[in-house]
Amino acid sequence: MPVIESNYRHPRLLKNPHLHTVLSAVLRKKPQVAYVRERLELPDGDFIDLDWSVKDKRRLVILAHGMEGSSKSKYILHTVQAINNAGVSAVAWNMRGCSGDINRKLHFYHSGKTEDLAAVVDHARQLGFRKIYLVGFSLGGNLTLLYLARAAEKIRREIQRAVAICAPVDLVTSQDQIERKENRLYLKRFLRDFHKKFERKRQHRKIYIDTQKFHRRIRTLADLDAHYTAPWNGFPNEKEYYRSASSLPLLQQIRIPTLLLNPKDDTFLSENCYPVAEAKNSNLFHLEMPETGGHCAMLTNYRLRESYMERRILEFLQLNPTG
Repeated sequence: MPVIESNYRHPRLLKNPHLHTVLSAVLRKKPQVAYVRERLELPDGDFIDLDWSVKDKRRLVILAHGMEGSSKSKYILHTVQAINNAGVSAVAWNMRGCSGDINRKLHFYHSGKTEDLAAVVDHARQLGFRKIYLVGFSLGGNLTLLYLARAAEKIRREIQRAVAICAPVDLVTSQDQIERKENRLYLKRFLRDFHKKFERKRQHRKIYIDTQKFHRRIRTLADLDAHYTAPWNGFPNEKEYYRSASSLPLLQQIRIPTLLLNPKDDTFLSENCYPVAEAKNSNLFHLEMPETGGHCAMLTNYRLRESYMERRILEFLQLNPTG
């Protein structure tokens, strides 16, 4: 019955989840990570960019960022640093259109595009890595869990362990949650970033995108998914996209030790994103629910140098720090 009692305790003044989230995203310093970039060509003619930080030719952690994040997001950089300090290699893969270069195809990434993660895993195996671990944050956390479930039998031979953090495993209800008034500033930022990306693709790739429709109709992420994400990716509507891309219904199919670390005060997550019953009925799927922690934050002190996320990733993946 792997529902884990969390021992995370927030710094006293960081009880408010919004303050906690913003301080971590804005004020936490970026560590210096020396990446080596590689472009991975995909079967459909598109590409994704991989940023490598190699320490060990045998063990590798593959990291997936969240919505409108990248390999340069602070939570990714801090995690790469912690993994490297344990003497293990890391590769942070940038989802389509998130590396700084616009991707070739009309569509970008989405929460259920597990074939791109599969391509990264296959590439890592071809390079000779024999022990591979997965870590995903937010959207990347749901995508990672979905990949683990969809390719469960194959993954038993390829992946050692996995961790998902602040993952919206039920997109149907999480969509309503993120559009609540308290999350308005985050939503505005996401939509602004998507609009800029659409404009860049229209100008640089000469792909027709009706950006005027964005100004007229797009007020929420649901609007964005209804008018762009769903039709661009072959879904009949946004509701079918959410249903298909949610990992929650498939968690019981996961066949390797996996941790979902979702703070109870994460303002992006709905009640359905805390799958207690699924964890209680599994020997492999673990759920940890700290009382606090915000979204991809979980800071441990006021110096903002350390996060509980990095510590738990190393512990659960059984990677022992060397420095």
